[in-house]
Amino acid sequence: MHWVDEEKKLTEQLQILRELRKAFGEEVIEIASKARLAVHREWMKALCKGAPSRASEVFEHSAFSVTAADSDLLVYDVLEDSSERYAVRIRKCKYADFYKGEGAPDIGYAMHCALDFGEAEAYWPGVSLTRTKTLMQGDDCCNHCYEFKQ
Repeated sequence: MHWVDEEKKLTEQLQILRELRKAFGEEVIEIASKARLAVHREWMKALCKGAPSRASEVFEHSAFSVTAADSDLLVYDVLEDSSERYAVRIRKCKYADFYKGEGAPDIGYAMHCALDFGEAEAYWPGVSLTRTKTLMQGDDCCNHCYEFKQ
């Protein structure tokens, strides 16, 4: 999917979520996030096809295979890439740019960023994700670190 198509879909989704939130309150965003995570978990399980050989595969599948967006969706630096750990610093994210531009980073976080942990777990239960910063929440980067549990 090209970003132009993805952006159209996001615009529509955002309008629907804003109207639902207006009518039913903040809980709607949490419900939508949980529902989306359930769908994404199933996608990640289907993508897995056995244990990954590297932690980087979890990030790559989560960021690119599930969203099916352009390869320039994210601009990031790989900080570590070993068989036990994969750490990245994301400097630019089209999703963060979109939602922040629309004045809805809270919805963007709920519909995208919050899913990362569940997607990693669904892809392979032996992987844990640590993240303390997100662009969506106003930080200077997203700091993802995927590690194989011992």
